[in-house]
Amino acid sequence: MLYRIVFFTLCILFSQIGFANEVVNAQLPIDLSPQSLYQNAHVIVKAVVILLLLCSIITWAIFLLKLYQLFIGIKAIKKDRVILSNYNSFDKLTANKDLNFKVANLFINEMNQEIIHSQSYFDEDIKARISYRLERQIKQLTMRMKQGISILATIGSVSPFIGLFGTVWGIMNSFIGIAQTRTTDLYAVAPGIAEALFATALGLVAAIPAVVIYNIFVRVIQHYSEQLNSITALLQLALRRDISLKN
Repeated sequence: MLYRIVFFTLCILFSQIGFANEVVNAQLPIDLSPQSLYQNAHVIVKAVVILLLLCSIITWAIFLLKLYQLFIGIKAIKKDRVILSNYNSFDKLTANKDLNFKVANLFINEMNQEIIHSQSYFDEDIKARISYRLERQIKQLTMRMKQGISILATIGSVSPFIGLFGTVWGIMNSFIGIAQTRTTDLYAVAPGIAEALFATALGLVAAIPAVVIYNIFVRVIQHYSEQLNSITALLQLALRRDISLKN
């Protein structure tokens, strides 16, 4: 009789331990880390995540490259402007071959070519022709500096919709999971919802920096163009002074 009581007591004890383990396992937190969400995501959502990460990498690569180009370009313009401010005559400026210009040489060459084509005949129309040549050169340099930033505008406008596509796909998979398991338990639907929101977050992470960086570069490139205009203004001022003295 005593053995039976001990046996039934052990059985009840082991059954209670097993039930407790099931309760603990059911209450374990779900792993919703970004790595886990990506690994457990649908192949379509994985493709969306990879595409958004690629867009983010492209954004920051363009940012670093253009930042370096603009820094070097504006710095060179400032050095050239300091040198040009010390010369009042275009003839004296071109006669000095030791000047180390970074940007102004392009404009000086354009002006010299027009003077040669005009056979050194200085009339009122030559000023307009030289201005046209310099404006064209400024536009070319500005367009060259703008190359690549249009990609930022594309990424900024498209990335939220790519993330939204991943969101819709993840929520769709959640509803499919509910239909298959016939349960609305949070443990069953949480991974799919988290996967969907993860795609949305990545879309914003890719889009917001792209838009901000694009707007910054537009303003900085406008400043770069204005600095180029300041150099051409100094060159034209020196040339017009020579024309007035010759006449």
